[in-house]
Amino acid sequence: MENIFNYPSISIIIVNLNGKDYLKICLGSVRKLNYPKDKIEVIVVDNGSNDDSIEFLSSNFPEIKVIKNNSNSGFAVANNQGARLASGEYTAFLNNDTRVDENWLIELLSKVYDNKEVVCAGSKVLSFDGKTVDFVGSMINFEGKGFQVDYGLDSAKDIYDQPAYLPFVNGGAMIVNKQVFLECGGFDEDFFAYYEDVDFGWRLWVLGYKVIFAPKSIVYHIHHGTSKIFSEDKLRFLKERNALYSVFKNYDNENLAKAFSGTLASIYSRIFMDFKFDYKKYYDFSVSDDDKKSTVPGISDKTFIGSEPLSSLMAVKNFFDEMPGLMEKRAKIQSNRKRDDKAIFTYFQGQFMAVSPDLQYQKTQIDILKSLGIYEIFQKQIKRTLLIVSDDVVSKEMAGPAIRVWNFAKILAEKINVILAIPNQVNLPEQTFKIVQYKDRGSLKELISVSDIILCSGMTFSKYKSIRNSDKYIIMDIYDPYNIATLAEYKNETIEKQFDVYKSIHVNVNEMMYYGDFYICASERQRDFWLGMLSALNRVNPFSYNQDPQLRELIDVVPFGLPDVKPIHTKKVLKGKIDGIKENDFLIIWGGGIYNWFDPLTLIKAMAEIGKKREDIKLFFMGVKHPNPQVKELQIVNDTVDLAKKLGVFDKNVFFNFGWVEYDERQNYLLESDAGIITHPGHIETRFAFRTRILDYLWAGLPIISTKGDSLSEIVELNKLGITVGDGDVEELVKAITEIADNKDFYDSCKNNIQSIAEQYTWKRVCEPIIRFCKDPFSSAVRKKLRPDQIHASVNVLDNVGNNNDITEEKQKGKGYIIKRFFYHLFRSGPKKTLQFSSNYVRENK
Repeated sequence: MENIFNYPSISIIIVNLNGKDYLKICLGSVRKLNYPKDKIEVIVVDNGSNDDSIEFLSSNFPEIKVIKNNSNSGFAVANNQGARLASGEYTAFLNNDTRVDENWLIELLSKVYDNKEVVCAGSKVLSFDGKTVDFVGSMINFEGKGFQVDYGLDSAKDIYDQPAYLPFVNGGAMIVNKQVFLECGGFDEDFFAYYEDVDFGWRLWVLGYKVIFAPKSIVYHIHHGTSKIFSEDKLRFLKERNALYSVFKNYDNENLAKAFSGTLASIYSRIFMDFKFDYKKYYDFSVSDDDKKSTVPGISDKTFIGSEPLSSLMAVKNFFDEMPGLMEKRAKIQSNRKRDDKAIFTYFQGQFMAVSPDLQYQKTQIDILKSLGIYEIFQKQIKRTLLIVSDDVVSKEMAGPAIRVWNFAKILAEKINVILAIPNQVNLPEQTFKIVQYKDRGSLKELISVSDIILCSGMTFSKYKSIRNSDKYIIMDIYDPYNIATLAEYKNETIEKQFDVYKSIHVNVNEMMYYGDFYICASERQRDFWLGMLSALNRVNPFSYNQDPQLRELIDVVPFGLPDVKPIHTKKVLKGKIDGIKENDFLIIWGGGIYNWFDPLTLIKAMAEIGKKREDIKLFFMGVKHPNPQVKELQIVNDTVDLAKKLGVFDKNVFFNFGWVEYDERQNYLLESDAGIITHPGHIETRFAFRTRILDYLWAGLPIISTKGDSLSEIVELNKLGITVGDGDVEELVKAITEIADNKDFYDSCKNNIQSIAEQYTWKRVCEPIIRFCKDPFSSAVRKKLRPDQIHASVNVLDNVGNNNDITEEKQKGKGYIIKRFFYHLFRSGPKKTLQFSSNYVRENK
């Protein structure tokens, strides 16, 4: 099959000014890029060089397009010129005093490829000899000044090896969707030089896009190799002025006045720090003017301000002169705003980084910012804190539940403070959310105490009573109907063991159905199932109906999701790497573990039949050993492997990975496969299941073969994404596999159909119901303390629904409430029930 990854065309733009000595190295490294040569266009914009740069390019790099400017038009204008001329779908910007790693371009592209939201990625930049860090991260302070994280750090201590959202990336080592770049106005041409990338990154965030750091995309840079032509005062002028421009254009209406006043105050504070003039002595009106000249140093008939403070003063003057044009730019940006400052500030970091190391200046700045309310903007606009509790191991190797909470945390951290609590030791790099290990109930209780909302699975809720006993909003994730799944999981146990498990699960499910404020499940079919459960337990009632007739505020659909960016193949893992799997084989992948609720045995039998006739169709099981050591190994795993050996297909046309593929490596396995498969029996678990691995097949654009019966198989049928078969039917499965492998027209149509469906399942999109709840949470639960064994028997638990929805409210009613309930039970239920109520209340409220 053809490579699923179609390389888009990319235009690399390099601005040059008397950089002849750098161009040979820079362009030479570009020639060696690991990217199809016919997909790369290189444009050099020359800003009036007088060092024979043009002649050098013509003689040594004739394939390069050259734009000749008569004078130095500046970084912004020149790059915009190149972008407007570029024919590529993406535009990469590169400084001329650099050399690039051979994977520089493809690693940049992998972070933005075909992504409608993450449209700009930046490289890791090291010194030319690779010994020190130049750019590995960024921060913007409140006055629009950009900072490079850990600049000058020994590269041996570089820990920045994970993609991360940044407020901006290095403008001389980045890629951006060309259409978005031009529609957003490109680099601001009024800047001339410095902070164009800061302003552009900030603007992208305002307009609803995202900027990301690509740590495996490496550029080596001679720092300021071509920018030494300006004096220090001129550099200061550009930085002061351009930061003022950014602040004025990009803050939202709510925060502009305070932020801008603080920015001006800081500039003037720097001016006064550098301008050594004792105004108190000079403006001492008790002393004559002649005496002042002899007592105040530097006073003459004309007092001159030095070039450094003057540059800051003139930057402010320039801003005022350009106000009309800046107001037009601001109006355009604000009218197209998609993200408010509250969300953007999450990515700023270092909001109060001081430009000057002078301690007196820093102290004055703090006093000014506090008095003007700048600290309030960044520190006191309190976000709610969401605690996501995972009962599954969250590490480089992750199964479904861990993958789900990991992506929840990444998406929700843009809107709310997020703590991801995990049971294992934290071995993952820092994220925009906090990752904490909880070792016992006590440590989890501490995390609960600092949170406002808790998101957990039903099993986790039942395991940790501190969640139930808290007064926090509870989001219950019930995407896995485990009360049904356990029927299949324990089917081979004795009937006594099966009933023991069933009874325990039954009580736990009823309990979580009382205590959740908001429920999320994986499909509309699941939602119907859970609504039935909620109705049986009186959670669907006049009060909940009057709140929301559709009951979406009680339970909504949040399926598994897909990454926003498409996968890119980075290394060979299957074809030609595993003995028995050849480059031209048609490879089918089973994208996950083997569990009792699946039917791999019918699939092994089908592969045995296929193997009798042809050798080019192979099957690969991507994972056998679950990454969570607490998950028991099921007999079905051994049965599957034993059957493959018995039928003579083991390591012949059926292959097993007896470990588990790392989460961030799975795309290589998927992209070397030609189709994805999932088979399961036709039982009740299948009907309400949501086969999450099919989402990975959609992500990788793989046509799907699936047994009928679950929600996603219906999606496959309805949208013609592959073929569905009856459960346990070997012959039908053989036909489906050979049809997918041999019918190229059908195969291609499936791939085309998958493209449009996949967009509906990005994590950002599927998380919308959770975001909606977290923005405006409310308590819908019946927070009445009952023992789990009482919950399913209670018929009066909703007597006061709407008036008594929270434990804390019940406690606040005190003795009056207890007396009222005592007589209520006495007259309605009799003395025996009344005593039972009283003893329960006393015991559980000690």
